[in-house]
Amino acid sequence: MTDTLSAPEALFEPGHAVTLPFTVTEGMMEAFRTVSGDDNPLHDDKDFAAARGFKGPVVYGGLLVAQVSRLLGTRLPGHGCVWQSLNLRFRQPLHVGEAAEVTGTVIHGNADVGVVRLALAITSGGRKLAEGEAQALLPRGRA
Repeated sequence: MTDTLSAPEALFEPGHAVTLPFTVTEGMMEAFRTVSGDDNPLHDDKDFAAARGFKGPVVYGGLLVAQVSRLLGTRLPGHGCVWQSLNLRFRQPLHVGEAAEVTGTVIHGNADVGVVRLALAITSGGRKLAEGEAQALLPRGRA
């Protein structure tokens, strides 16, 4: 985990970044399938996925978004923040068991308003899986 956060002011400094590693497990896939009701065989049938050119079942995009939620809610900006927007473009698939990481980098911060805009990147083994932006409102007392 990379986190150069040393003071609350760093939340507003362009270039400040936090990276969190993660690995999606079969249990996470099953839990998401149950909660979402998404039974697309692309996510759990290796033959179906292979017939469509993938090396195995593809991790749900919603589980990648969940890692963005973990980043925003626990590290940057952290506990108490409120999402204002999220834009994520998926470029390559992640497969169950592959190590990955989500990185948020401050591209704009306004301490007076308490808003932080982040560039997002989700990668695995040097492959860019997804990229985008998020904006969050900081909790009172942190801004």
